[in-house]
Amino acid sequence: MSEAVARYEKVSWTVEAGVLAQVRARVPRGQQSAYATRALRRQLERDGLTEMIGELVEIDGPVDEDTVRTYLEQWQ
Repeated sequence: MSEAVARYEKVSWTVEAGVLAQVRARVPRGQQSAYATRALRRQLERDGLTEMIGELVEIDGPVDEDTVRTYLEQWQ
């Protein structure tokens, strides 16, 4: 987040019981909102990457699978 002061809003969402139980078991009570915020932020980043990839595929066509495999091998 930028250096600006973050604004907060209280929300009420319905969450699958199993997911909520795992969060409660893993994250201390006073830190659950921050945990959820980080998870939402990561999902928004992934969504943005997915959109960007879609736009690039529209412009340049599909990615060559051999090229992807080569890069994946180099990362490992």
